[in-house]
Amino acid sequence: MGRVSQLFFCVGFLTINSYTKAQITLSETDFASQGDTVRMSLTDETSTDYISAGEAFTWDFSGLVPTSQFVREFTAIGFSPVQLTFGIFADDDYQSSYFIPETNFPLEQIGDFLPISLSDPRSYQKSTEDSITKVGFSIKVSGIDVAFPSDTIETKYKFPMTYNQVFTTKGYTFIDFSPAADFKIKQLRNITSTVDGYGQLILPFGTFDVLRLKREINEIDSIYQSFFGPPSWFGAPPFQSTEYEWIGQNKKEVLLRIIVSNINGSEQIRVIEYQDNYLGLDAGLNSIDFQVSAFPNPTTDLIQVSSDVIIKNVSLLDATGLILEEQVSVDSQKFSLDLHAYSAGIYFLNVESASGSKIIRVTKN
Repeated sequence: MGRVSQLFFCVGFLTINSYTKAQITLSETDFASQGDTVRMSLTDETSTDYISAGEAFTWDFSGLVPTSQFVREFTAIGFSPVQLTFGIFADDDYQSSYFIPETNFPLEQIGDFLPISLSDPRSYQKSTEDSITKVGFSIKVSGIDVAFPSDTIETKYKFPMTYNQVFTTKGYTFIDFSPAADFKIKQLRNITSTVDGYGQLILPFGTFDVLRLKREINEIDSIYQSFFGPPSWFGAPPFQSTEYEWIGQNKKEVLLRIIVSNINGSEQIRVIEYQDNYLGLDAGLNSIDFQVSAFPNPTTDLIQVSSDVIIKNVSLLDATGLILEEQVSVDSQKFSLDLHAYSAGIYFLNVESASGSKIIRVTKN
C-alpha cells in the first residue's frame, strides 16, 4: 500500500472509530453544579428498544422527535425559607448543593381533597466526591415553602461509577402538613441501581460514549388523613418503577432518561426526556391540541404541510437546531415548502398555531 493510500486509510479509520464504545468512568465532576442549566426535550416515541444493554452496546435513538422542551435548572438554595433545613446552617449531611423540580411527588392525586393548596415540589440534592444524594423535599403549602428532610437519605449515584457497579439504597421521608392540614405521608423507597451497559448512545444531535444505569424502585407509601371517616393510617398500593439513564462525561445531566411504571408485570412508559439543541419548543408552547402532517415524507423536494387549524408560522431547522428558513404569518391550514436546495438528510419543521407548537421530522432523500 502506498503512502497516500495509507494516509487515506488511516484518516478513514480514525473517522470511523471516533467513537470507540470505550468503557468510561464517571465522577462527580461529570454532573451538574449549582447554577448549571441543561436544555431537555420530551418525546412520546416509544418504538426504540430501551431495555437491552451490555458491553460495547449501541443504543440508536436518532429518530426521537421532540414534542416539547424545557430547561432543567440546578438552583442554589440562597436565602430561601428552607435555609435552616437544607442550607449552610443545616446538619452536614443535609447541606444541599442545589435543588431541582421533583417530578415523582403525586400532587394532583392528593391535592384534590385537601383544604390547602400544594405546588412546586422540589428535590434537594447533595453532590460530593463519593456520591449524589437526595436529602429531602420542599413543597409550597398555600404558597409558603415547607421543608421535609428525609430520615433515610437516598443515594442517586456512587462514584467512581463504572460498568457492572451495583448498589442498593433506601429513601424514607415523613411528610407532615400539620398544622395546615391533618394529613401525613410516609414515603419509603427501596432501590437497586445497576450499571448494566456501556457503549454509544446516538441522539438526534450527536453520538456519545455512555454508561447505562438501570434503577429499579419499589415504593410503599402510608397515608394518614382525618377528612373521610375516623382519623387513620392506610397503606397505598405498592408501586414499582424502573428508571433507565444513559450518562456521558461532562454532560451535567443524563443524556437520556426513560421512566416506566411496572404494572401487572409489563412496563408502561411515563417519561422520555433527553438532552437536545434549542428547537424553539419552549414549555409555554406545549398546548398541543391540534393535528399537523407533512406529505410526502420522505421527499425529494416539495413537501405539503397540512393542519386542522390555522398555521401561523413555520420554521425549517437542520439536525443541529439551526434555523434555515422561516415563514411568518402563513395564516392558512396548508403550506408548501421546497427542499430542493437542501442536501439529503434529517430536518425539522416547527409549526406554530394559536393552539401551540409542534415539531415534525422531515427526511430529504
